[in-house]
Amino acid sequence: MLDIGWTEILIILVLGLLVVGPKELPKLVRTIGKWRGKMSAYARDFQRSIEDAADVTEVDAIKKEIAEANRELNDAHRDIKEQAAGLNEDMQRSTKDSTIVGLNSDASVAKPGAPETDVSENMDTGGAGAAASNQGADKPSAKSPSVKSGESRENSANV
Repeated sequence: MLDIGWTEILIILVLGLLVVGPKELPKLVRTIGKWRGKMSAYARDFQRSIEDAADVTEVDAIKKEIAEANRELNDAHRDIKEQAAGLNEDMQRSTKDSTIVGLNSDASVAKPGAPETDVSENMDTGGAGAAASNQGADKPSAKSPSVKSGESRENSANV
């Protein structure tokens, strides 16, 4: 607080001894000591209140930083959820849009959901047989083995 060394204190005491006198000097020093103690206590309390105020403002600043970081994390979390939902929708759409195309035994492409026809049935020599086989085109042939989705007839014949 005050930068007074021992030499300055000694000079002040000698001047006080000359001005006040030896009889009143101890009372004067005691009173000055009490005042000095009170001033030190006030200065200490003031310093503590300033430090507390600084701590409060620092805590408030830290709270604001934490709130900002938390808000950014929540925004990032929401964005990730939205992207994941979009990916799920895209995956579901892609699985719905995928159609499995079958191959007939004559290497022609069969439409999805259309019944399979066997070429040997259509190669009948009579006109009535061809008409009969065309009528039965709606039903799968009893001679042809069933083809699983994703397989062609040629693959099932090779197995």
